[in-house]
Amino acid sequence: MTVTQREVFHGKREVEALAQTIIESLVPFSFPVFKKRFLNPIVSSTDSLQEMFKGHIDRLEQQNRISTASSYRCALKSLLGFHRSLNWNDLHPEFLEGYETEMIEQGKTQNTIGIYLRSLRTIVNQGRSLGLIDHDLYPFGKTSQGKYQIPSSVNVKRALTQGEVQLIKDACPVPGSRAERARDFWLFSYYINGCNIKDIAHLTWDNVDFKEGMVRFVRKKTERANKGHQVKISAVLSPIAEEVIKKYGIPSKDKTDYIFRIIDKRDSAKAQYLKQQEFTKAINIGLKQLARELGIEKNITTYTARHSHATALIHNGASLEFVMDQFKHGSMKTTMNYVDSIDDTKRKDLAKLL
Repeated sequence: MTVTQREVFHGKREVEALAQTIIESLVPFSFPVFKKRFLNPIVSSTDSLQEMFKGHIDRLEQQNRISTASSYRCALKSLLGFHRSLNWNDLHPEFLEGYETEMIEQGKTQNTIGIYLRSLRTIVNQGRSLGLIDHDLYPFGKTSQGKYQIPSSVNVKRALTQGEVQLIKDACPVPGSRAERARDFWLFSYYINGCNIKDIAHLTWDNVDFKEGMVRFVRKKTERANKGHQVKISAVLSPIAEEVIKKYGIPSKDKTDYIFRIIDKRDSAKAQYLKQQEFTKAINIGLKQLARELGIEKNITTYTARHSHATALIHNGASLEFVMDQFKHGSMKTTMNYVDSIDDTKRKDLAKLL
């Protein structure tokens, strides 16, 4: 065999090996995708998709964004559960559609699937910026363009009616019980502009002005993104919310101390996250117990208070602009996600005005 013949022979074997590798990576197999991969193989790099995913999670943890890191970790675990390894060659619409189908079969909600795939898209965009994936091979986009379109979030009704909120106000759970604490903190959240558990846990004594009857704080969710322009939430300190502070707050001369001591200033970011998760879990269990006792069939959670606050404002005549300012949303679209559709009772009341 001549030198030229040996080169041809080895070259042929390399081509066959490349073809076989691409075929094995395409699950399910797609000939159009195979053709694209074969004619334009992705650049080999130590920055594998899976490693970039893990690296992003590590960076989030280093920035103390523990909750976001946990969300990305869940996304990666879910994707690896569908496919044992995650490579750039897996990124084609058929693969993503197959993942979505399996998640639906497992009972995952459209919102959860969307969260996981948006996390994946973030990592893929990082790879694209590094030239690790060709523009033509980018899998996300509109279905009409032959791309994979991530399912939109479904705005599930979470708000309670004013009658159901009144039931919670009037409830008399056993003193010291889990249901009592759940009711108290749900109502505190409801009255303090739908303040979530993380923000409640981080409330300090200098956030409360008892003389003016106001609570002012910066949401932890937007604190990092708006470093140059911190926007404070302003909530009226209602008698019920003030009573919760008196009941559960730990008085301190240091105004920077947390009111409820759900977390401790000395805790690491991860320890605070775990304590908040445990507290939220306990409150939600108590809320389920309270709902059963009150005959409320809806799934009441800590998050329900935020939607109920927004919907109550709208039903009582507040404009969407007011609700937007109340929550300090950056866009009206975000506000609309919190406002449930008008119920039939409201429709009947409005019809009488015609």
